[in-house]
Amino acid sequence: MFNKVIIIGKPNVGKSSLFNAIVEKKIAIVDNYEGLTRDLIGQRVDFLERSYILYDSAGLKKPEDKLEELVQKNTFGRLKEFEIILIVFDGKENVTIDDQTIIKRIRKLNKKVILVINKAEGRINEDTVDECENFGLGEPIIVSASHNQGIGQLKLEINKNLSNVSKVELSNKKHTLAIVGKTNSGKSTIFNALTGRVLALTGNNPRLTRDPIETNINFKNLSFKVFDTAGFSKSSKNKSGINKLALNETARKIRLCQFMLIIMDINDYYERIHSKIIDLVYGENRCMILVINKIDSYKNYPKEAIIQKIYELNPQVKNLPIHFISALKKQGLTNLAKGIISQFSIWKKKISTSLLNSWLEKVIKEKPPPLRNGKLLKLKYIVQINVAPPKFNIFSNYPSSIPEHYKKYLINRLKKRFEMNGLPLKVIFKKTPNPYGKN
Repeated sequence: MFNKVIIIGKPNVGKSSLFNAIVEKKIAIVDNYEGLTRDLIGQRVDFLERSYILYDSAGLKKPEDKLEELVQKNTFGRLKEFEIILIVFDGKENVTIDDQTIIKRIRKLNKKVILVINKAEGRINEDTVDECENFGLGEPIIVSASHNQGIGQLKLEINKNLSNVSKVELSNKKHTLAIVGKTNSGKSTIFNALTGRVLALTGNNPRLTRDPIETNINFKNLSFKVFDTAGFSKSSKNKSGINKLALNETARKIRLCQFMLIIMDINDYYERIHSKIIDLVYGENRCMILVINKIDSYKNYPKEAIIQKIYELNPQVKNLPIHFISALKKQGLTNLAKGIISQFSIWKKKISTSLLNSWLEKVIKEKPPPLRNGKLLKLKYIVQINVAPPKFNIFSNYPSSIPEHYKKYLINRLKKRFEMNGLPLKVIFKKTPNPYGKN
């Protein structure tokens, strides 16, 4: 059985355009007339490791005749069937009574909700953004369906909110891995070495790779679709239209792929461009490993000193595995494959709520949160809400008052205690959901 996701909203907010953009087909009829969509239209969506059925629906507003009343009754009556509800707003207009009525009715269903502000091309109505944020249903995703902007981010958000599939199912699914790095770091040589075939052009000329090259590879019970990507350059020259498109596609692969091998040449691993690439990948919360290539250019090299220097330059990835290889000589590839399997299992790890809260209680005793205007800041409990990437909610009486240094302290302790191996994880500090409780 597939999960079901539905798009709802008042008429003319662009629901059908959004439906077509997500399924990447022109299935729903799109025009400026109200009431074009009446029945629910469904289409299967396959994105990364997840599949679901997406439905378009009729515009919801105060009905003006019996037919509209019947259509809307049917739509609202079927919402309990869906796991995720996308509520779409017009980014050019103010939030209306019809929008507020939809929100009010959806709250009663206790469903996962993603707010989408459409028509964001050009100028957007900031009042609408503010009102959507104040609904307390999460930060809205801003898109332009007609210009295909923000659709990838929305699809990732849908994936994150789908029910987790079992480990058995995950092991049989095809995952995605991208090889990224600076030009001439040996990405294509590594790609060829891992796949055992010469699929990507290699050589000393930078920017040989433009279009991402892809193939399939198996590491034990894990199946990956592997992408070789265009290299980043520290030079401001040669930024032609083609190269910009290639780098944009590389950045897109970083956003959409699950696993990143970040490649660094041992001869220039300390250059700032590598830190920029690490920041880009880290900011997308991707699973990753650092790879130092071309070790065959030295008889002896200071491995520990290199590792410490990389951690010093990039403290956010301290303890992230660093593999030393020679793709040309095929040295270190077996250990790299083992490292990919191990790191991916950590990225998918689910930690029990009881273990998490025992940890939180201990951490608070060791170092209590600071006072807030003389009042106690309380951290009530923690729960893991997602895997791959790991995502946690920590509930507090005053979440907005927790200082950044204390948040970083908690995140670092969390990583260390549960051996997250330097991987990025997302921790959201939320208000304790008890409006009648005392702080």
